Amino acid sequence: MSIDRQNPGEHAAFWRRVLNKPEPVIAERKPTQAERLAAWSAQNRQNDAKGTQTRAVVEQTRRDLHTPGAAYKVGAERFAMDGTRWKRVA
Repeated sequence: MSIDRQNPGEHAAFWRRVLNKPEPVIAERKPTQAERLAAWSAQNRQNDAKGTQTRAVVEQTRRDLHTPGAAYKVGAERFAMDGTRWKRVA
C-alpha cells in the first residue's frame, strides 16, 4: 500500500486494523460558558419556585421577630428564606 494524501482517514483505518489498535474515542463536547450559565439559571429558577414560603410561615416568622426572646432561645427553630428550618444552637 502506497502512502498518498488523498484519503488519510482510509489509511489510518487500514493501519489500525493491521496493528490491532482500537478505534479512537471521540471526546464528549463540553458545554460553553453561555450553556452552563443558562443551565445554572434554569436550575435556580426551579429551586426558587419550589422553595416559596407560605403566608403562614412568613407571618409566624414576623411574629417571632417582634416577640422579645421568643425566637432566640437555644433549640428554637426558625424558617430561613428558602423554606428550610434552622435550629438555634447558641
